[in-house]
Amino acid sequence: MSNQESNSKRIAKNTLLLYFRMILIMVVSLYTSRVILNELGVEDFGIYNLVAGVVVLFSFLSNAMVTATQRYLSVAIGKGDEKYIQSIFSTSLLSHFILILFIVFVAETVGLWFVNTKLEIPVDRMYATNVIYQLAIATTSVNIIRIPYNASIIANERMAFFAYISIVETFLKLLVVWVLAITSGDKLVVYSVLLLLVVIIIDIAYWYYCHRFLVANKFYLKTNKKLFVELTSFSVWNLFGGLADVGYKQGTNIILNLFGGVSINAVLGITNQIRNAVVSFIGNLQLAVNPQIVKSYALGDYEYFKTLVYRISKYSYFLMLIIVFPIIFNIDLILEIWLENPPKHTAVFAILTSVFCLVDSLTGPLWAAMQAGGKIKRFQIVTGICLLLNLPVSYLFLMYGYVPSVVLIIQIVITGFTIGVRVLFVKYYLQFSIRNYVREVIFPIVFVTALSLPIALYIYAGTGGYYRLLLFILFVPIMCCIIYVCGTCKSEKEMVMRTIRTKFLKRK
Repeated sequence: MSNQESNSKRIAKNTLLLYFRMILIMVVSLYTSRVILNELGVEDFGIYNLVAGVVVLFSFLSNAMVTATQRYLSVAIGKGDEKYIQSIFSTSLLSHFILILFIVFVAETVGLWFVNTKLEIPVDRMYATNVIYQLAIATTSVNIIRIPYNASIIANERMAFFAYISIVETFLKLLVVWVLAITSGDKLVVYSVLLLLVVIIIDIAYWYYCHRFLVANKFYLKTNKKLFVELTSFSVWNLFGGLADVGYKQGTNIILNLFGGVSINAVLGITNQIRNAVVSFIGNLQLAVNPQIVKSYALGDYEYFKTLVYRISKYSYFLMLIIVFPIIFNIDLILEIWLENPPKHTAVFAILTSVFCLVDSLTGPLWAAMQAGGKIKRFQIVTGICLLLNLPVSYLFLMYGYVPSVVLIIQIVITGFTIGVRVLFVKYYLQFSIRNYVREVIFPIVFVTALSLPIALYIYAGTGGYYRLLLFILFVPIMCCIIYVCGTCKSEKEMVMRTIRTKFLKRK
């Protein structure tokens, strides 16, 4: 078996493990959120989410450091340099301790003042609010300590442990719900304490696994100052990109509020839930493959590196296409089942959000390629500015009387333009060929979409209700066949057939 084929099988196995994790967590979370709401009551549930959200707001800095840690660890693991791995891990852990000190300082000064003077909280719940605020700070701090261990597990592609420990955490939270149901006293405080205990238990499990099974995952106070500066610099530019992404999304929410009121914000909130659920499917695929992208670049295997980027771009789009087609063409029925009486404009927003997700599915692999190369300063600045263009353009269109859904059309157009900018960056910095990208990615996805769309429109026009939804579910295998025949190259077809023969035919 070739090294590339072995890597492909590892990616497939890791992806399946992550999907199993995601589905189980999603099902349990839907149940626990309902029970917690019933046990705490609307008021206390709202207080917890509001107060905990203030602390989480301060911890957004850690998101940029996750990417930096994973990237540098993947490079070092790819090269097999244990000493460098140790140095990266220790430096990363130290930087996260410093980050915790910063977050605690801000949370205990500005944050505490904000909670006690600006938030609308009933007077009789202020004591409990301050208690859970301190517990939320502790929970966030413990979560941040976990980040280097989490990054190490992903960089080492130990997705089995990552999936299983997430499942354990989910069932511990299910146990929290059971304890909450039988306990007396202030359930809001009890709930916060139990969540902190769960986080501590999971952190201990991460620490034990990394120290027991992964080499060079021990902390030493003596760190590489040059590496510390590199990690910080890399994180800062990722932070800029992350701020641009959050900024245009939250800014769009505010602009919609100015022109459409809170009812439009409610619609956007509903469609954002759809977006998060849909995006999580390709997120798992890209999470499984990102370490391989970084390692192949670090080892100088540039052909395999480019092949991975092309294939994951294409597969991400195909997976998204399979998911969003049934949503787009059955949105009224889906919203009726889910919400019973969805707000006005929800269907249009949901359809446009699905189209946005389809276009945006091409973003992740290009972003991962640039992260692997390490030259992200100009990339993050330019793409961040492109994303922020959503705000003035959306404001102008709404000011001239366009319907609120125009902001999503603008997002789709600007995202498509930004993908073009990302392609130019990978061409300039990573020597990608635009011609090859068009041939390997754009042509197959356009061809498959062009073949699938008429069939979908025919089903939509000729049926309705649950029968239409059933036909679209049955249409999914047909789409898979179209993707196999028209969306894959010869080597990919051979790999699929070889896998089928190995896994199924030999058993007979």
